[in-house]
Amino acid sequence: MDRNVAEELKLAFALDLYETVKAARKNRDEHVFRHTMTEEGGQMVFVGMYPKKDLLEFPNMSEAFASKLQTFNLLGVVTDGQSGLDMFHLGGLNKPFTALNSGRELAKCFEEEPVFAFLELYFKVKGVMMDFRIMTYDEFVKAVEGEVFKNTSFARMSEAQELLATLEN
Repeated sequence: MDRNVAEELKLAFALDLYETVKAARKNRDEHVFRHTMTEEGGQMVFVGMYPKKDLLEFPNMSEAFASKLQTFNLLGVVTDGQSGLDMFHLGGLNKPFTALNSGRELAKCFEEEPVFAFLELYFKVKGVMMDFRIMTYDEFVKAVEGEVFKNTSFARMSEAQELLATLEN
């Protein structure tokens, strides 16, 4: 995979998740947080932020999965709510995510392969057909640009153009 594509994906994902981290700081009594990415066609895609002690209570957890857990964890989940779910350990920290100061810090805790596998399923649910694993950086930027413009109203187009200009720099 093109390293620039990998870094852009991780950073964009981390910046999105960081908005939930910032909001979570206001809920000091809660220790589990969820960042819903999409609910489409009966499918839900979200990232949960869980303490290890809560995750160890999940039924039927494999030893291999449990061995990846840190004190605080990010789990990516894709589910239809009925037939099952795909769950990915996206990363973890030994301090609360709410202690982080930026999305860039959050990106450092990601485990690349599970993050990319999770994002592939997310894009599939969203109907975005791009194989970012084989794209060059230029192909990736053009594909993202096409998706942004396809799914953006004219009122938000200038904001999207500013975002794309930032990606290209």
